[in-house]
Amino acid sequence: MRRRWPVPKSDTERRDVDSGASASGLKVLASGAAQAAVADPAAQQMFGSLESMFQEISFGDASDRKERPGEPIGKYDDLWQLSLSDPLTGLANRMLLLDRLTRELIRRQRHGGCVIVSHIDLDNLKDINDEIGYSSGNEVLRGMSRRLTAMLRSEDTVSRVSETELVAVMTIADEQYVGPLMERVRAVLDDPISVTGRNVRVETTLGTVTARHSESAEQVLARAGQAA
Repeated sequence: MRRRWPVPKSDTERRDVDSGASASGLKVLASGAAQAAVADPAAQQMFGSLESMFQEISFGDASDRKERPGEPIGKYDDLWQLSLSDPLTGLANRMLLLDRLTRELIRRQRHGGCVIVSHIDLDNLKDINDEIGYSSGNEVLRGMSRRLTAMLRSEDTVSRVSETELVAVMTIADEQYVGPLMERVRAVLDDPISVTGRNVRVETTLGTVTARHSESAEQVLARAGQAA
C-alpha cells in the first residue's frame, strides 16, 4: 500500500506573485544562493516546495496565463521543466533532488519511517556510447530511467546527477524492508535493455544508505556516493 504524506500547509497556501516576474524568478532559482536554500530545512518550512515556488514565479495561476494573448501556456511549463529536470531523461536534476530529499528528511523526523538513498553508477555507459553510438547510449540511459521511475512509487524520486550517475530517494516504514527493496532495484538494473535490435546490459555499481537523524541532504548524498 502506498503511503501518502500530508501536504504541508505552506504548499497549499496561495502567495501573491507578480505575473511579470518570470525572468527574474528564473535568475533567482539559477543562483548559488537558491541552490543552497533548497537544502535548508528552515527555508523549506517557510517557503514550501521548490516546485510550488517555481510554478508561481513562472506563471502565477491558470487564469492569469489564459489572459496573456499570443503567449502559449506550454511556454511556461517548459521553463519549469527545463529548470528542474534533466533534459535528456526528464528526471529530477540535482537542485530538485536536494529539495525533495530535504523535505523527506523533515517528514521522517515528524512522522517516522526511513529515507533510503541509492547512488547508481552506470559503469559501462561510456563504453556503450563508443560501441553503438551516443544516440543508442542515450536511449539506454532513458530506458534505465523509465524502468526505475516505473518501479518506484510516485512519491519517490529518481534523479540524474551526472552523465553516468543516477540517485534514487525512497521512503519505507522500517529498515527491515531495505533488503527486499534493493533486490527489486538491482533486478531492474541488471535486466538488459533492447536498443536497435540488440540487448544491451548496463554494468552498475550501487551504493545505498539510510539517512541518519540530523543529517542534511548533502551529507546523505555524499555518503551514498562514497558507498557506490
